[in-house]
Amino acid sequence: MIRFLIRLMALAIVASLPIPLHAQKPETTEKIAKSFRVGPSGTLDINNMSGKVVVNEGGTDTIVIDALKRVRGNVGDAKDQLARTTVEMAERAGRVEVRTIYAGRNLKVSVDYTVTAPAGTTVAVRTLSGDIAITGIKGEVRADALSGNVTLTGTPAVSLAKTMSGDVAVTGVSTQGELRVSSLSGDVLVRSARARSVDADSTSGDVTLTDVTSDRVTGKALSGEISFTGPLAKGGRYQFQSQSGDVSLTLVGAAGFELDASTFSGSVRSDFPLTVPPGQPVGGQGQRKSVRGVFGDGGAQLMLRAFSGDITIGKK
Repeated sequence: MIRFLIRLMALAIVASLPIPLHAQKPETTEKIAKSFRVGPSGTLDINNMSGKVVVNEGGTDTIVIDALKRVRGNVGDAKDQLARTTVEMAERAGRVEVRTIYAGRNLKVSVDYTVTAPAGTTVAVRTLSGDIAITGIKGEVRADALSGNVTLTGTPAVSLAKTMSGDVAVTGVSTQGELRVSSLSGDVLVRSARARSVDADSTSGDVTLTDVTSDRVTGKALSGEISFTGPLAKGGRYQFQSQSGDVSLTLVGAAGFELDASTFSGSVRSDFPLTVPPGQPVGGQGQRKSVRGVFGDGGAQLMLRAFSGDITIGKK
């Protein structure tokens, strides 16, 4: 019995090892390329099942799409699977729609899309399994992945960057609208962003907001740290909450704020001198600590919560 268990464990370990490249089945590919003249401000909508999607700024009036279908297996089976995987591309009134369609079940074909589009294009990308990377697009951008990293760079009008499993990184935002960034399992990063409101959250991962300017910012992490660097707006509202991790704010400038901060297991520290209302205690019973006070004119509202972690409000 013991020998059987040892052999079973050995087989499980061997099965978990990566397959050497020379032992993998050959890859069969098929390329598809199309271009659509839509003008400087068309619309691109991509819905992919499996495979990465890369969209880069390029050209003045034409969207160029290169699709690469890939599958590993015996040549006959691979060709059959490729034939039953269709890439549909259509344009109507300046709107280009791209779809990956599978005819049948148990298909193992992935489709990678590489796209160049004019800077003013409105872009929406959805994928079930695959990374999304969009760079230099100035029109509205929405990126939604079920499993994969989402990376948006130089996309000032992004409104949504979301994944269920993977990291999200958004850089270079400047919009009068709302910015929503989230990951169920992965880190969330927002850098160099100006928006009317910013909502960033991760269930399992850190939330990092660097050089963010907004009247309303919400950051939540169930298991991870939260950090925010940026100025406060008069009348602005800033809420940060972590269940298991530190909450750290580095404030730029000397805008006044009203602070309401508490942690169950940790400490609260502020580098700004606070005016505490008469009779208001600082601290609490056991390890629970809280600070309520006002700095300057109290123009902005800070609500900070941590269950297991420290809360720090520092100066830059």
